[in-house]
Amino acid sequence: MDNEQGYPSYWSSVLMASVITALIFFIVSLIGGYSTINAEPSGSLIQPAQFISMLACLFAAVGGVFANWHYARGNDLTYKIGKGALLGLLTGVIAAIISVILGLIWEVIDPAYAQNVMDATIANFEAMPNMTQEMIEQTRQQMEFAETPLGLLVSAGTAAIMLGIVNVVSGLIGAKIFASEE
Repeated sequence: MDNEQGYPSYWSSVLMASVITALIFFIVSLIGGYSTINAEPSGSLIQPAQFISMLACLFAAVGGVFANWHYARGNDLTYKIGKGALLGLLTGVIAAIISVILGLIWEVIDPAYAQNVMDATIANFEAMPNMTQEMIEQTRQQMEFAETPLGLLVSAGTAAIMLGIVNVVSGLIGAKIFASEE
């Protein structure tokens, strides 16, 4: 039991939604990364891979809805939308951690992936007419920092915040749809 009111534990719903959310986020992000690698440097600031990355975030936002659906329907419950927001937040944060772990595993499967994404991104920046060498070097340093242990922690924290926030919103929506007390 989670609390004195007799609600069953929501952790199985949160973990299931987190795994699904992380897999969706990770797979769509990989598609975006390989799209970047395989794209010819166009010199355009807007790349198709950026749209794919935005899609990854949008697809990952369903975690809060899914967690609430699974918890409310699986236990035949009603509860306040604040609990739905909590389920969404936990789903987003755990999904971010899982997706970081999947990324580390992917580095074993394709060790050149991160370097290839960096090289393709820099090649595109170099093709931009108004990009100075200083700006390109600064971008390279930022991308190299992202591959350090501290950079990975910063990325994981940023992902946890972003996925947490979007899944709080979707958790509110999921609770309203599937567990509304009204």
